[in-house]
Amino acid sequence: MPTIAAMFHRNAQYVAVLLPLALTASSALPQQEPKPLSQEDPRLVFSFPIQPGAAPLRFAVELDKAGSVTGVSIYRNGGQEPIQRLASCSQPLEQITEVWEDYELSKLVAHADFNFDGFEDLELLIAYIPHLDKRISCIYLWDQKRGSFALSKQLSDIGANLEAHPESKTVTSHESWFGGPWQDDTYRWTGNRLEVIEESSLLGDWSLQTSDKCGYTYTCSRLVGGKLALTLSKPVCSGDEMGNLPACPVAPVRPKPRPPKLQKSR
Repeated sequence: MPTIAAMFHRNAQYVAVLLPLALTASSALPQQEPKPLSQEDPRLVFSFPIQPGAAPLRFAVELDKAGSVTGVSIYRNGGQEPIQRLASCSQPLEQITEVWEDYELSKLVAHADFNFDGFEDLELLIAYIPHLDKRISCIYLWDQKRGSFALSKQLSDIGANLEAHPESKTVTSHESWFGGPWQDDTYRWTGNRLEVIEESSLLGDWSLQTSDKCGYTYTCSRLVGGKLALTLSKPVCSGDEMGNLPACPVAPVRPKPRPPKLQKSR
């Protein structure tokens, strides 16, 4: 499983490719780097209750001098001293500057019940890739007995764009890359452990396509007998196929039976 930093930097190589610009008089002027967002910016403060009817807690995102997210401080309603400080689960990957729009800053803190215990858990954004709509976050689970949050390394290491689904008690992740490849994973809790129960992906590159080989492959797998079993593998040779993929089958792919060996006549 790739680390959060590896997933972010794997996409950075695509972000770094820029279109050439025509030379103008203004382009000759020195470009000023965007200033890091001030720690006092009110858009760094969020609020939500841990459960319905409870008083909301206040969450203040903490930045270093470069504008990178280093953690979050948590306050009770009206309190001036934090009841808890949570450090980021990763080295700083994102720089929050004054050019960030309100809708981007609104993604810094989110919440959902990721372990389905009836209490909201905290999601702290540490990297955001807008052109892929990709969010990479640290996840902290609320412990009702202790009255505090604790980092969930399992959830934080899963990948990008985590979503909790209370109706099925599953957690999903969606990872996408420049050019069209993607992978979706579905997890469920077995005790305190997360396990993958479904996986589907469209992986490849058009540069790999030849007259004898398609550029992409669409695959599906499901948990069968405690192990992920392949249920579909389909070559994808055109953009039209990429947008019209079949549903993932439930039954595993069965190997074709071998023809019986012919006995040599004496």
